[in-house]
Amino acid sequence: MEKENITKADLRDKIGTKRRNISPAQKTKFDDQIYKNIIGMTEWKKAKNIFIYISTKEEVSTIKLIEDCFGKKKIIIPKSHAKFNTLTLHEIKSFDDTSKGKYSILEPLPHTKIIDPKDVDLAIIPGVVFDKKGHRIGYGKAYYDGLSVHLKCPKIGLAYEVQIVDNIPAQEHDVPVNQIVTEKTIYRINN
Repeated sequence: MEKENITKADLRDKIGTKRRNISPAQKTKFDDQIYKNIIGMTEWKKAKNIFIYISTKEEVSTIKLIEDCFGKKKIIIPKSHAKFNTLTLHEIKSFDDTSKGKYSILEPLPHTKIIDPKDVDLAIIPGVVFDKKGHRIGYGKAYYDGLSVHLKCPKIGLAYEVQIVDNIPAQEHDVPVNQIVTEKTIYRINN
């Protein structure tokens, strides 16, 4: 499908445009189906400590997933540290434990407990583009690439089907996700 010499930046732009072109009605429908797909997964049901991103307007919505977990599972969200392009993980008990941070993304407040990545049972990872081998392209800052090395749990990418391509130019240090959940299917990757 994609040319062999296409760059990550090209893919990010092309697929980002496709994602932005999803209508609000379609997005709601797709988000609902992705929600149903993920809550039916054994990995989701078993997990007690879930690392999950708080979605932006264009991303697959994680809000309902997070709200459903409050009081039942430990919700762990990222805080970005732009100077070093790194993330720390923090437990939140409600959305009251967050405020808008870098890039206007909800991030944990300073009083929240820092969590060691090794204590995470399941990680929900964002991305702009995914391929069927589990490789992903994010927003180009490598925040999640650095974190993924330390996560020793299953990693699940959430995406709309328009974000799935045949092949991403991956590098040796890239850490693929184990599964990708879309509105149509669950891609299980043997990695």
